[in-house]
Amino acid sequence: MNGRDYEIKLNGYEMGVLMGVMMQSDEVSKRALKPVWGQLIAFKKQFEEEAGVTKEIVPGGMLRITDKDGNVITRAPYPWEVGDN
Repeated sequence: MNGRDYEIKLNGYEMGVLMGVMMQSDEVSKRALKPVWGQLIAFKKQFEEEAGVTKEIVPGGMLRITDKDGNVITRAPYPWEVGDN
C-alpha cells in the first residue's frame, strides 16, 4: 500500500450500517479496520453530544439513553458501549 489516506462520505444511516457490519465481522477484519472503527466512534460521540444524549446504566445492566427532547430508549448495551464510549 502507498500509505495514503482516503476519504469516503457516508450519511448517518450508512455509518450505522457500517458499524453493524463491522461488529459482526471476524477478528482479523476487526483488527484491520480498527482505525475506521475509531473514527466511527468519534463521530458517534460527536452526534450524541450535539443531540444532548445522556446515558446511564440502570438496574439489571440495561442502558437508558435520553436525548435533549426527552426521547428515551432502554436496551442492553453493546460491548463497546461499556466504559468510556
